[in-house]
Amino acid sequence: MTLRQSQFVPPVPLIVAEANGLLDRVDVDARRTTGSPHQLAGLLAGDIDLAVTAIDNLFAWVPAGADVQLVAQMESTTALGIFAIGGPSSLAQLTGRRFGVDAAGNGFALAARWLLESAGVGGVDYAEVGGVRERLGALLDGVVDATLLGPPFDATAVESGAVLLGRVPEMLPGFPGQGLVARADACGSEDVAAYLDALHEATTISNRIEDAEGIDMLVAAGFGKAAASAWATRPRTLRVPAPGLDVITRVRADLGMLPPGVRLADLCVPGILQE
Repeated sequence: MTLRQSQFVPPVPLIVAEANGLLDRVDVDARRTTGSPHQLAGLLAGDIDLAVTAIDNLFAWVPAGADVQLVAQMESTTALGIFAIGGPSSLAQLTGRRFGVDAAGNGFALAARWLLESAGVGGVDYAEVGGVRERLGALLDGVVDATLLGPPFDATAVESGAVLLGRVPEMLPGFPGQGLVARADACGSEDVAAYLDALHEATTISNRIEDAEGIDMLVAAGFGKAAASAWATRPRTLRVPAPGLDVITRVRADLGMLPPGVRLADLCVPGILQE
């Protein structure tokens, strides 16, 4: 069985697994997505089996009918920063500005909304322009005034004149990185188990090797100058941290956007990692 995985950028555990020949027992077809709505559509249609995505998306995807489970974390945190171009030099100056997001009602957009509201910034126009590559394009083309970007696109933004206004991990401590979400009907398969075994071994390798070797591996994979920050936020374990789930839940609760009947802990399946 070929596991069809949707992702925005290649996650570090997958890069390490490929570089060390750990995927000989499983066939992974990794596909770049243009946004989380595209991922949801693929899961609902059965066109993809796995999605590397913001864990918060589960709050929106489950009510939309997706039968999915959270089987691993793919980053310890996501090295996202709020970048602006064409004038704003602080979060306060984003009042009334156009802010590019993937999906306005879920995902990392809610972290940005929480941070801006906490800073007293109002009147922001959240424009859905797509995934991180699409958001970079919208920022540099002047379609939006600010957006969230992570490696390797944040380095490109700075080189093009964008200004970093703040980093999510620093302003929202404990905010977790992307998780690996699987269709529930695929979770018990031997292929998913073999894939998780490979990712676990890759994580063990990444914990053992020197940082310079890991960074060189990411440079070879196309991360360029952003390789160091991507390596620094790699997962030390595939287990999803419960405190991180609490942070995501608190963000939604504070924004008044917590859907009834959806608990992230109920969707997390750590047992599959031992199997």
